Parts: sequence; structure tokens; C-alpha cells
Amino acid sequence: MNKLKLILTFVLVSVFSVGAFAQTLQDVNTKFNEAGAAMNDKKYEEAIKSFEEVITMGDAVGEGAISTVDKAKAYLPALYVALGKQNAAAKNFEKAVEVLEKGQEVAGKYNDLTNKANAAATLSQVYMYMGSEAYNSKDYAKAVEVFAKGYEASPNNSQLALYLADSYDQLGNFDEAAAIYKNIMGLTHSRHAEAVVKAKEEYGKSLIAKAAEASKTNNYAKVVEYSDEILEFDPANGSAVLLPLQTANNAKNYNEVIKRASTIDAITDAGLKSDAYFILGMAYQNTENTDKAIETYRKVTAGNYSSQAKSAIAELSK
Repeated sequence: MNKLKLILTFVLVSVFSVGAFAQTLQDVNTKFNEAGAAMNDKKYEEAIKSFEEVITMGDAVGEGAISTVDKAKAYLPALYVALGKQNAAAKNFEKAVEVLEKGQEVAGKYNDLTNKANAAATLSQVYMYMGSEAYNSKDYAKAVEVFAKGYEASPNNSQLALYLADSYDQLGNFDEAAAIYKNIMGLTHSRHAEAVVKAKEEYGKSLIAKAAEASKTNNYAKVVEYSDEILEFDPANGSAVLLPLQTANNAKNYNEVIKRASTIDAITDAGLKSDAYFILGMAYQNTENTDKAIETYRKVTAGNYSSQAKSAIAELSK
């Protein structure tokens, strides 16, 4: 019985070996042409399978098939990207993810950096579509779960990054949202310009909310920390200028108000700028610097306190 098993194994090996050596360069070229025809007909799955067979057959044939095998390897990564896009267009998102992840792997294997990046970028887009339903229905926990996968695939997908940051923000995960907003703000290519503006706007709102919370407990140091971070990328942000002034003024810390006087000049909103000057004028008045108080009150030409500023000037000028 043992001998029979050995003979059977030998026969199987022999048959396999004959089959392998039976592959010829002509067979490889025929299969390559089949793959090319499938590719031209946009039958990407069939083309991928045939090109993979070309590589296997060509490796068996050896040196004569090297050129054909190299061509097959060059086509494969792009075909995976095309198949991924095809599935995504048909809303077969799970299949698209599977194909694109395989595409990244194949592109890396064959050192095709362009299509590795293309696969990652397309994968990120697919995840953005997959997460949109959860985001639009305000299921932010689910949105984060999906968007995070897309962000991992392509951190430079600034649109997806905005959705992910906002989802974190909606969940109260400030630190996670902040890290993503900062990453978007650091993107320099012109195609990200709109997203950068939006990131600054949304991150500024988040920081103002944190500063307002700190102001309620008179935590002036935190108010300044959050406000100054905004002023680093948006020096004209009137709310970021006003909040520390208001907090310091409410705490009767007038010298601190005066210390921050230079931040007022950058405000472009006339109303907010006048409000800030009114607070500064009160600080000068409360520290008995009458001349500076009058000078500052005169800059209050709009906003909520223009009438009070005029009254203060009249009183101080007696």
C-alpha cells in the first residue's frame, strides 16, 4: 500500500510537470491579447484575471516571456482602480472597497506609486459616499467610523476630512476634530483652498465655543489660549478679540484689557471693532487714564455702545 501511494504521487507530479512545461510563448501572447481585448471592452474583472494568468504562465515559460509579463504587471494596478470605480459607480461600495484595497496591494508589489495613490484616493472617495447617509441622518458615531477609514486611506481628501472633523465635533470630541482641522489648514495646493477656508471657519467656531465655556467659569487663561489660537490663523476674528477683553473686564482686570489693545486693530467688522474699543475705553477710564479713555471712546463709531461712548466722552470732558 505504501508503494502504491508513492507511485501515485510520482504520477501526479509528472503530469503536472508536463502541463507546466507545455506552456509556450505563443500561449502567453494569446492570453495577453485576450486580456487586452477584455480591457478595451471595459470588462475589467475579466481583464485582471487574464493578466494575472499571463504573469503565471509567463513565469513558467521563462526569459522569452519577460517583456509580456512586465506589460501585464504594468496594466494590473490601473485595472484594479478602474474596476473599483466601476463598482462604486454602480453603488457596489463594499465590492469597490475590496477591489481598491487589492489594487493598493498590487500597485505596491509592482512599485506603481501613481496607481497606488490613485487607488487610495478613490478608496477615500468611496468611504465618503458610504458615510454620507449616516452623516446626513446625524448618526455621527457611524459617520466617524466610516469617514475615518477614508481619511486613513487619503488624509489629503480635504472634503472628506471636513466631514470627519465635523462629525467628531458633533460628538464633542474636540481634540480629534482639532487635529483634522489643523491638517486641512496645512494643505497648500490650490485645489484645497476652499476647504482650508472652511476648516478655519469651523475650527474658529469650535475654539470660540471652548473659550465661551471657559469664560463662564472665569478661566481667563483658557479664554486667552483658545482665542489666541484663532488669532494666529484669523487675526481679524472679532469674537476672538472681544471675548478675552470682556472676560478680563468682567473680572475688573483692566490692565489685562489694556495689554491686549493691539489685537483690536486687525478687526474688519466695524461694529465688533467699536465694541472692542468701548471695552478698552472703559479699562482706561477705570485706571483713571482719562486722556486715553476719551481718545479710545472716540473710536466707537458703530456697534452696540456708540451712544454710551458719546456720553462717557461728555462726562470725562467736563
